[in-house]
Amino acid sequence: MNIGAFYRATKVENAQPPYDTINLKVFYPGKMSGSEQQKNQGIVPADRQQAPFPVVILFNGVNCNPELYKWLAIKLSERG
Repeated sequence: MNIGAFYRATKVENAQPPYDTINLKVFYPGKMSGSEQQKNQGIVPADRQQAPFPVVILFNGVNCNPELYKWLAIKLSERG
């Protein structure tokens, strides 16, 4: 399975800075096409044949890098 990912930041209503922003990294099953857009911009479309896509919300905590839990997020989403 190819995994695509993108980053987003969003504001939390009624929260005070610096706690008013959440940084997200979204992983999804990607479909490699070899298109120019994919090669030049790194845009990988979702593989719709693997739909429906499960959603896993995982917070890594304060003292560790979120990549340490990537394996867990993948395993949880694979189980649906």
